[in-house]
Amino acid sequence: MRILYYNWIQFDNEQNQGGGVNIYQRNIIDYLTKNTEHEIFFISSGWKYNPLKIKTYIKETKNIFGNKCKSFEIINSSIMAPAFAMYMNPKKFIEDTETYELFDKFIQEQGGFDVIHFNNIEGISINVLKLKEKYPNTKFIVSIHNYQPICPLVQYFQNHNSCICHDFRNGEECLQCSQVKPNNKEYYKRCKNYYYDIFKCKNKFLRLPFKLFSKVFKHRSKYYIGSQEMICPSDYVHYRKHNIILLNKYADLILAVSDRVRQIMIDNGISANRIVTSYIGTKFAENELGYSIAKNTKPFTIAYLGYERVDKGYFFFVDSLAKLDKEIARKINVVLAVSKIHKNSYEGKLDHFNDVIIHKGYTHATLPEILNSVNLGVVPVLWEDNLPQVAIEMVALGVPILCSSFGGASELCKSELFKFNGADEKDFLEKLTNFVQNPELLQEYWQNHPDLMTMEKHCDLLFAIYSKKKEC
Repeated sequence: MRILYYNWIQFDNEQNQGGGVNIYQRNIIDYLTKNTEHEIFFISSGWKYNPLKIKTYIKETKNIFGNKCKSFEIINSSIMAPAFAMYMNPKKFIEDTETYELFDKFIQEQGGFDVIHFNNIEGISINVLKLKEKYPNTKFIVSIHNYQPICPLVQYFQNHNSCICHDFRNGEECLQCSQVKPNNKEYYKRCKNYYYDIFKCKNKFLRLPFKLFSKVFKHRSKYYIGSQEMICPSDYVHYRKHNIILLNKYADLILAVSDRVRQIMIDNGISANRIVTSYIGTKFAENELGYSIAKNTKPFTIAYLGYERVDKGYFFFVDSLAKLDKEIARKINVVLAVSKIHKNSYEGKLDHFNDVIIHKGYTHATLPEILNSVNLGVVPVLWEDNLPQVAIEMVALGVPILCSSFGGASELCKSELFKFNGADEKDFLEKLTNFVQNPELLQEYWQNHPDLMTMEKHCDLLFAIYSKKKEC
């Protein structure tokens, strides 16, 4: 098979941008290049902007897999990525034809593909899916890792209200979520980085020429990003409708990374027979322990890993713990592995706990040590977090998790003991207290936990989809 994968940024980019989707994309290509004879191609778009050229073009790139994977990127894409870079310009996604034409040209030059698998539709217009009409024998697969087709800010979450966007009030809420002014410096920054990379401008005198000619291109930022004056609520209504129509019409199959994501997309107009749940593969699954690493440890230790953000549930977590009964709290250690954590976000709120252990973030290398004595992880997200990598990582390393009902993390265990109603402090504290008083119940996690998806199994399932003939 000839397979083309798409993501908005290359899987081995030096900036480590792209989050969990980028890791997933790299893992798939790594597995396929080592274990199959399939021809693997990759293309990205929307990240790099060359100030020396106004024209949009495709460039072949080098990558960590050498000639086992042919990689390319679209430079100066008319759709900037990631999606939030262009939330002020929803019309661009609908009206753009440039990325469609470039994709068409690329397919012709490379001799066609059996499968084109989009791991998002950021950095390009969803209009590229119309190429299905021109290449009916190519399978067009779209994975839903976030909510970009229905939310330009991808989270389906109202930041100003700190709640899930069940009602976007015909686009009025989209305007509320927008910042006061669009970040028109984003294009300028991309151009500067590209220029510096080309000329290796470490010396400040070599950077001077960019400052001289950059003004000529700076005005183009509005072409990409847009301006607050040019949008109205109906633009976001059209954006959502357009994306849903094209997904239903042209995608051979849509893959949701969790059942919850699948249901949300169905609720927003995706045909139920067009979308299936496909849990992502992970390298962590290859060494999954399948049991709790911390047994009969005292005090009972809980952990929150991630970011100090409202949507991730950090403040909900801390504020809820502040209300926990003191007698129970004295039996608990709290581990916070949070990058860029501010002391005043927890200071004074957790004094009644036995101990509070702070780690300024974590890496895959430090995670085992951080979790070594943790009895229970907590994933308290307030948004419909599709399937957070941190949940998979904790479970793989032998830490059961208590999860918000929002998003897909709770699907890693079928026992209701390990799920609380999202944003419900009372339910969260009751579930937590139950485990502190009855730690033996933690073993139920492993009795009700389906094994994590290995890359081998995931790729086998993907190729069953790629190979399946279309039913009449």
